[in-house]
Amino acid sequence: MSWTDTTGSRAGRETYFFLSYAHSVPLSAAARPDTDYWVTRFFQDLHAAVQRGARRAGDLDIGFFDGLVAPGADLKQALTDALSLAHVFVPLYSPNYFSNAWAVGERAAFRSRLGRLGPGEAGRHILPVLWIPFPPWDDRPEMAEALDLVGGPTEYAENGLRALCKLSAYRRQYDVVLSALAERIIAVTETAPLRRSRAAPVGAAPVEDRGDPALVVTALAGPDGRQWRPFAGRHVLTIADYVAATAQRLGLPTRVVEFAGARDHAPDSPTVLLIDANLGVAAVREAIAGLPRWVVPLVVAGADTRPGGTAREAGADEIDAALREARFPEVRPVHGVDEFERSAPLLVIEARKQFLRHGPLYPQDAPGTPRPSLRPTDPSDQRRRGEDR
Repeated sequence: MSWTDTTGSRAGRETYFFLSYAHSVPLSAAARPDTDYWVTRFFQDLHAAVQRGARRAGDLDIGFFDGLVAPGADLKQALTDALSLAHVFVPLYSPNYFSNAWAVGERAAFRSRLGRLGPGEAGRHILPVLWIPFPPWDDRPEMAEALDLVGGPTEYAENGLRALCKLSAYRRQYDVVLSALAERIIAVTETAPLRRSRAAPVGAAPVEDRGDPALVVTALAGPDGRQWRPFAGRHVLTIADYVAATAQRLGLPTRVVEFAGARDHAPDSPTVLLIDANLGVAAVREAIAGLPRWVVPLVVAGADTRPGGTAREAGADEIDAALREARFPEVRPVHGVDEFERSAPLLVIEARKQFLRHGPLYPQDAPGTPRPSLRPTDPSDQRRRGEDR
């Protein structure tokens, strides 16, 4: 069986393991965009540990995680391809894992390949890790699986592997768990490999509804903003779909809509508005009139624009000034694909923050309906609005 491979593996080669995790949400615009540094570090350590003991390294690649996918690629396709080539699935369980539709979707996609195996055989191919401990009241069977399958010192059960990875005082305990996991991955792959098969497409799997309104992503860019691709040379996805995929990886329910439809959704939803700098300030002023103050706009000047006074950059600055005058949240225009990629996760978080601060307390409130006044700086109020989830 063969299929298009977009994972960066060599000629679609099979891999020992696939690492799955729930992306962390940046706490503020000042936070580093790479909030999953320790996941990357653990992947590198596990990759090295498996490679040291692997006897089929000449035939198989060692490991995969989404950090290997090129920015702008079709991430769902890349992950589906990688899951179709892996022999062992290693989920990093945390309280956020099971509320992250994309992470749970990766697990469901891999499980689709195990249907013909008996329960005992199938279970060998999923080796969960306790990444961050669960609260005492959240007694999930997955917790026991993570502890039983990996084993290791009590510090692992009490603190999770992320803490052991971060703190030098736990280095010995970390190495014990790492070695045990690597040995299990090697044993399963080399003694009971999965038959090469196509995984079900990765999608947003059902999770518990937390009541959060879905993030709306829309684009203002000529007659068909939904298909706008200013970075077509680097991105397979449209610009709106790229932002939506970023939000979904952060565990936020998201939908992409045409700009006309965004007017209906924005009064009850956090909203990201992507604006083509080529439209001109007059057209943008007319389009944004009446949008709620929590809509977060981003002016995109395009991949070929650089500082220095080009016509497009001048247009971006004029539009940016008009947005500030209209009292929308201030986000600096981006002038290329690298700036845009760095901005995407922070843009998503800013939209959610602005909605929590200024939006209706209860979704679907009728316009003009009186509602309790909240002080965003009061921690108890923030918890009521979902800020601390």
